[in-house]
Amino acid sequence: LFLSLTCSRCHTIDGTTADAKIAPDLTHIAARKELGGGVISNNPKNLRLWLQDPQALKPGCKMPNFKLSHEHLDQLVAYLETLK
Repeated sequence: LFLSLTCSRCHTIDGTTADAKIAPDLTHIAARKELGGGVISNNPKNLRLWLQDPQALKPGCKMPNFKLSHEHLDQLVAYLETLK
């Protein structure tokens, strides 16, 4: 799902075809203590909130709200939580 949505057009994840350099490298996102440049703690609940509406947590950030479905949010959070 990460590769089929627009995520990989901005982010990098080592070992995948996602190699864009526009946004932060997500290779080890699950190991980070914070998200959004330190705006919130990194845990599954907050990661979901970030993916759901990044602008609500960090107004002016470059990541847009992609209006992801609940199913896509669940899938993306589950995948990103494996990246330690």
